[in-house]
Amino acid sequence: MHLGIPALLEFYRKHRDEESLVLATIIGTNGSTYRKPGAMMLISQDGSFEGMISGGCLENDLLHHAAEVFGEGKPRHITYDMHADEELVWNLGLGCDGIIHLLLQRLDRDANFGFLEQLEMSHRARCPSVFALVINSSGTPAVGTIALLDQSDISVGDSVLVNVLRQSLGDWPAWRTRFEQVTRDGSEIEILMIHLPVQTRVLICGAGPDAVPVARMLAQLDWEVLVVDHRPAYAREDRFPGKCKVIQARPGQLAEIVAHGGIDAAIIMSHHLENDAEYLRQLVNNDVSYIGALGPGARRNRLREMADCQERDVFGPAGLDIGAELPESIALSIVAEMHAVLNQRDGLSLALQCGDRNE
Repeated sequence: MHLGIPALLEFYRKHRDEESLVLATIIGTNGSTYRKPGAMMLISQDGSFEGMISGGCLENDLLHHAAEVFGEGKPRHITYDMHADEELVWNLGLGCDGIIHLLLQRLDRDANFGFLEQLEMSHRARCPSVFALVINSSGTPAVGTIALLDQSDISVGDSVLVNVLRQSLGDWPAWRTRFEQVTRDGSEIEILMIHLPVQTRVLICGAGPDAVPVARMLAQLDWEVLVVDHRPAYAREDRFPGKCKVIQARPGQLAEIVAHGGIDAAIIMSHHLENDAEYLRQLVNNDVSYIGALGPGARRNRLREMADCQERDVFGPAGLDIGAELPESIALSIVAEMHAVLNQRDGLSLALQCGDRNE
């Protein structure tokens, strides 16, 4: 689940001198909706915002509700029912035919913006977190109460919620969002818990011309991108998007670079057999969910043989079968496959999966 946390934190950093921000969180859905429970949006008093809770059709209307939350300071439940009367639905441009339940709450600077300050520190340390939000309550903790616990056991927020989060860690991060019912002092408390992963980090081994569109697409996903190449003419930051980190290093130095932080996915594309084999050799002992390599299956097998890792899964030829030929379409194919694997999906057509062939 990609919640857009890096973008939310960037927005927070730009607005941290303001008195308060409003957090909008999807706490429930029914039917077909663009986003699911756990999706978040941050809103400033000037009407700017980051994050999406729909395809763009609800955000402007939500700003009016946020203005009232800024003024009152009290959490507010909002429901958008796309089954409602046609005038409401079409005036808002809705067409998903579902129901979205949201909770809006004010986060104040004098309270460290709730959980945002700690989330930024945990995120910078590449430490995943879990977040708890009271969405219904007949007592205390009240609606809007929050807590955050990261994997190093640093916590902020309500102690009752922190204990609930600690009890959930046994099977985390197997879940992305979950709901808990807690009874405290005779009161029923409903809690939404959200897994907040660290930023996805991708390594591109080789900085040739066809690596540039791959890096560009990954950067547009707001993923962290590392590009490694030993060739000075290619290992230049000015050739890649500004968010990419470009490192000039030999393939044999890769393990040293990877040791400074986890890598979620890697694509090997230097077009040099010995260099690619060394990149693979340096990667196999790391917990990398996706390793892709350019070229046919025979080349992939040769690389695994040279790297002495015949049992290691390597996606080669890298990418989904979309008829790609030019660098941009090949990049699309590779990034799509990478995205699917990291989200444990098969990359098949959604229409075919639901049995609709438009026949």
